[in-house]
Amino acid sequence: MMNNEQDDRFEKRLRFVARRYKEGRLNTDKAWEDFVVRQGISRKISFRRYWMAVASVVLLFIGLGTFYMMERKEAEWVSVVTAPEQLKDVYLPDSTLVSMAGSSTLRYDAKKYGKERRVVEMTGKAFFQVKRNEARPFSVRTVRTEVTVLGTSFQVNEKPGVTQVNVVTGKVRFSAGEISEPAILTAGMSASYSEEKKKINIGTEENLNDLSWKTKQLRFNDTSLENVIKDLNEYYHVKITNKEGSPDSRLTATFNDLPLDEVLMVINQTLDVRLVYQTGK
Repeated sequence: MMNNEQDDRFEKRLRFVARRYKEGRLNTDKAWEDFVVRQGISRKISFRRYWMAVASVVLLFIGLGTFYMMERKEAEWVSVVTAPEQLKDVYLPDSTLVSMAGSSTLRYDAKKYGKERRVVEMTGKAFFQVKRNEARPFSVRTVRTEVTVLGTSFQVNEKPGVTQVNVVTGKVRFSAGEISEPAILTAGMSASYSEEKKKINIGTEENLNDLSWKTKQLRFNDTSLENVIKDLNEYYHVKITNKEGSPDSRLTATFNDLPLDEVLMVINQTLDVRLVYQTGK
């Protein structure tokens, strides 16, 4: 009895649906889209596509971060080069003054200079007047050596196989790669490092003409003729020889920015010698 009643109800429902059904009227995809819009539900993407998108964003940020870090680490060198016999004054970002002699080079990394330390690299000859900053030491690096200061004035002269330092004011630390103990130099002191001997030698006598290229003044105080000729060769870029007269002669004189011919005339007459020169050493 119960089964017959259930069959009758099912048949009535089936006839009701059949009377109202029209082909193409029921669109399940459209119905779902309408429902999504009404409920404010975001259309979901597949799990795989979602994580691919996330991975792409992560890789993008990693790439940008790597590029940014590499760009920060990349050096930004500022270089200055002087021609033979050219003199040039260069101010560094901290107002340190560098006076460069001819045939010299100076460079520093503009991105790092002054951040933790103040470091410059050089070849040739230069005189430094360093702006004092105890929190950021100043260093001059050559091929073989390094000079470190807080604030002072000094000269670095790098020659083939030898680097020389002359301190005018303050204190500097002079070190070389192979030397375990650096040399501490104060005003009036000098030192040189020989690549051949792998040794730092402290100067015992002050050379009055170490800065003659900058001051334009040559000074001799009971100086041997041998050292007079040496200083003249260095200053005028010539080769001087003594044709006659005592090689043991000594000279006391000062020459302020004079032509070589005039200097030699005074020396020859004063010491009764005959110094002649040829250009080029």
